[in-house]
Amino acid sequence: MIRKAILPIILACFPVFVPALLVAQEGPKDIFDDIGNDLQRGDATIFAQWFADDIEIDVLGTAGVCSRSQARQLMKNFYARYTPKSFTIVHMSGSLPMRYCIGTLLAGGERFRVTLFLKSDRETHRLQQVRIEKD
Repeated sequence: MIRKAILPIILACFPVFVPALLVAQEGPKDIFDDIGNDLQRGDATIFAQWFADDIEIDVLGTAGVCSRSQARQLMKNFYARYTPKSFTIVHMSGSLPMRYCIGTLLAGGERFRVTLFLKSDRETHRLQQVRIEKD
């Protein structure tokens, strides 16, 4: 008898909760689209907002683990030399909390392979590693 009463209640509540769950979860493509858009803007300050406090970064062979501000300066130097035109995602993989994306950045008339490693913690997404190399 109780089961018969509970089932209609659960089914009645289902349409209320499902949209909230779908909105709350942002897929990996959405996050990497946002990061890619900020990457192709050519503004190191905006792109650096995605960086972890300590980030491993490799920009055309200049590599190391550095602070967010040092990594922002490396990106600023890159943007001064190569003005971004577009960023296209080629591949994505991984599972929470770590995911990665490989993409192609067209900048300054050249083509670059960009690898982004992202760590997600609930609603916070931080790049742990950025690698930019000539394609």
